[in-house]
Amino acid sequence: MGLLSVTGNDFTVAGLRGTDLYASYGLPVVRVLAEVSAVVCIGGLLFSAFLLPSPHRASIRTAGWAAVLWGVAALLSVPFTLADAYARPLGYVLEFDRLLALAFAVEPTRAWMLTALVAAVIAIAATRVETRRSSRLLLGLALFGLVPVASSGHSSSGGDHDWATSSLLVHLVAAALWVGGLVAILAYRKGEHLTAAVTRYSTVALWCWIALAASGVINALVRVRPPNLVTTSYGWLVIAKLGALLVLGVFGYFQRRHGVREVVQTGTGRALLKLGAVEVLMMLMTIGLAAALARTPPPDHNELVPTVELKLGYVLSGPPDLARLVTDWRFDLLLGTAAIVLAVLRFRSLTWIAGCAGVVIATSSGIGRYAPAVFSLDVLSTMILAVLSPMLLAIGAPRSWRVLMHPIAATALFGSSVYLVYLTGVFEWSSDQPVVRAGIHLWLLLTGFVFFCSAFAPEIALRDRRTMTVAALVTQSVFGVALLLKDNAIGEAFYRSLKLPWTADLLASQQLGGAIAFGFGVVPLLAVSLMLFVTPQRAAERELTASP
Repeated sequence: MGLLSVTGNDFTVAGLRGTDLYASYGLPVVRVLAEVSAVVCIGGLLFSAFLLPSPHRASIRTAGWAAVLWGVAALLSVPFTLADAYARPLGYVLEFDRLLALAFAVEPTRAWMLTALVAAVIAIAATRVETRRSSRLLLGLALFGLVPVASSGHSSSGGDHDWATSSLLVHLVAAALWVGGLVAILAYRKGEHLTAAVTRYSTVALWCWIALAASGVINALVRVRPPNLVTTSYGWLVIAKLGALLVLGVFGYFQRRHGVREVVQTGTGRALLKLGAVEVLMMLMTIGLAAALARTPPPDHNELVPTVELKLGYVLSGPPDLARLVTDWRFDLLLGTAAIVLAVLRFRSLTWIAGCAGVVIATSSGIGRYAPAVFSLDVLSTMILAVLSPMLLAIGAPRSWRVLMHPIAATALFGSSVYLVYLTGVFEWSSDQPVVRAGIHLWLLLTGFVFFCSAFAPEIALRDRRTMTVAALVTQSVFGVALLLKDNAIGEAFYRSLKLPWTADLLASQQLGGAIAFGFGVVPLLAVSLMLFVTPQRAAERELTASP
């Protein structure tokens, strides 16, 4: 509770009575409870999915019960958040009709309700998990449960909010994996596979610390100016959190030097327990600092920013001519970083490198920078991520990395994705949500990768692969025609709100997007389809089997 003394009442609305003690002290408590239970849940799933050679039922059960507590804390956060947001006593918002009406009207409470839903699914699914693959799927869902709240805090508004939300998400995921993994290791310290688990966790912890340090610095520089680091309570909390992170890095270093070495040599976890207990306390203190930061607005949060910067997170210097598309870059912290890491891991394959380069170009070049403001460039970015890059990645991926799926399922996911994004309202919803847009881009990339891995796989009958590519060719062609013929502009309200003089003709941009869908979506699929039709079965299998 001591951290509350340095958090201000910046959210109090003038003219209202203000929150009571229950709301003031209860919000940080339930938030920390939610974060700690989320960490335990993620740690248990990480331990079972990656750190042990086989699923560990005790860890999965622990993750399930932690998910129950996570969901309860998320639901409890709804009335406390409402009392804080509306500066009202807790009893005022607890009236059922008022609580139900207000809960759906405020973005943070909608985020908490979605988090509660994710936690409930995990708690139920944990009772059925039997394989490492299902553990990994559940771990992915648990990590997704961190997204709603992360994308609805201070980072989601104001200038540079695309970098702020992306860095915060990386920060949360890395912290959850690091803390949760260590808690699971300490709980398992007498298990028979302790040596293997500790060795694997040591590698995970190192990468998590690097991600935490990098994302923490980026997030701090985005949200607070350097002079305000030492003149505001928010700045002091940032310094305290970064200091705690440095201390954790030192503990991690000594743990790898002494604790891990002793575990490997003796097979016991006594030294790991001594260092790990202190490290867990430091990590929990860091979580507390994070909760205080979440409740304290940045010192510059009320400064006015231009409309475009408020919507996109950054300004645009002018219309997207060729020079700006080539030179006006804004690095995508999520997919851009992932693409560079994957390129380094598979440096020997030129097609793999080209696929990774396509991801960077689609998300971080002038194309990626202008895509949120210009529909035709958004379609170009989508076609690169959904078709061109996945095709190159599937060709260049090692056989052990390729993901195969039933032809019907792979084709259905691939063919329907662009329709779901552009023709169901998802596009409008994601227009000013950088994290949601990144999630859509990742989905398009993954479904495209699975589709092309299956289309190029000699394990699947050539007839089925030909059918896949023809079906995909048809669906992409229909999508391009739909954009060309649609008489109302997709996302019109959002584009008008940007007030950019050079985006006045929205239908023309949409029709250009339809042409781009043909050039960058249909043409590559046509080439793949023709290749499969003209190549005999045995030659195709020989060629694809020889690929890296």
